[in-house]
Amino acid sequence: MRYLLSLLLCCVALAPGQEARAQGATRPAHPLAVDTAFLLPVNGVKQYLEIKGASKTKPVLLFIHGGPAWPATPMNRKYNHDLANDFIFVSWDQRNCGKSQTDTTVTLTPDLYIEDAHQVTRFLQQTFHQRKIFVVGHSWGSFVGVGLVQRYPQDYAAYIGMGQLVDFGQSALLTRTHVRQQAALRHDTATLHALARIPLSEAKGFSGGAKDLFAFLAVTGKYTSSPEVPDLPDPEQLYQDYPARNWMAPVMRTLPPLFPYLNGGKTTLMQHAVFKLPVYFFVGKYDHNTEPGLARQYFAGLKAPKKQWVEFVHSGHAPSWEEPALFHRRLVQIAADNQWK
Repeated sequence: MRYLLSLLLCCVALAPGQEARAQGATRPAHPLAVDTAFLLPVNGVKQYLEIKGASKTKPVLLFIHGGPAWPATPMNRKYNHDLANDFIFVSWDQRNCGKSQTDTTVTLTPDLYIEDAHQVTRFLQQTFHQRKIFVVGHSWGSFVGVGLVQRYPQDYAAYIGMGQLVDFGQSALLTRTHVRQQAALRHDTATLHALARIPLSEAKGFSGGAKDLFAFLAVTGKYTSSPEVPDLPDPEQLYQDYPARNWMAPVMRTLPPLFPYLNGGKTTLMQHAVFKLPVYFFVGKYDHNTEPGLARQYFAGLKAPKKQWVEFVHSGHAPSWEEPALFHRRLVQIAADNQWK
């Protein structure tokens, strides 16, 4: 409780004149509206939150982004601003990326990110007087999200996994199979030869570590998209307060220490399929980054008070930005179906 009070005091000290305002943000006209952005001390590191809502009486929705170290705030601003009509929508830049503070002295582990997310949750519960909040985990953020809601189920009304990461190694193997098939159909021998030079196995994953992963992403990228999915803009070019120069350096710092936890099947969630809260999987039909087949297998064995598979037929890895209106409608229905007060 003392720690929570100190978090609240820090945020009060930042508002309103000293807070790190979001670009283009305006003071809310309605007395119960929320439109704020600030750095919150979380486990020794100041981390950026951007919070918008038509009313403080709306349910809280926390978005846990992917990467690791690839902030979603610019894309959330562009595509999901209407969520503020029905939620208190919270876009959080995880440690060491975006507008959050960089701390190179701490050993990065998945557990640290889970605890960061929980501290953010506790702050939101206290600030908006809500017993439970909703959480969306995207890609890497879905791995954090599963760990979060399984460890602290009492704090969450429902979990929404999007681009759900189940087993990183298996997903990479499935992606490689898809790319090989597509390259063979197009007689793309250059891609086939490049793939053959990147060692990848079920037992060891990428034997060259993160270096091989970067090479793999560079080779496979052109075959993981689909003409059925809308093109998305480069998030590095959207807003001046997220300049392009600040994006890749955090990824290069963050991924190498976290990659050993992901590589070689170390992140498989198949043995972690029991949830004490409602679970929803938002799945892009054309997602070749986290293959839907693997998520479907996990979902089939998943035990939860309530579970639902939601397919987005015009989406790949990011349904929230590729089909934002449907994403919004589905979330509103989830909030209506689950107790959060």
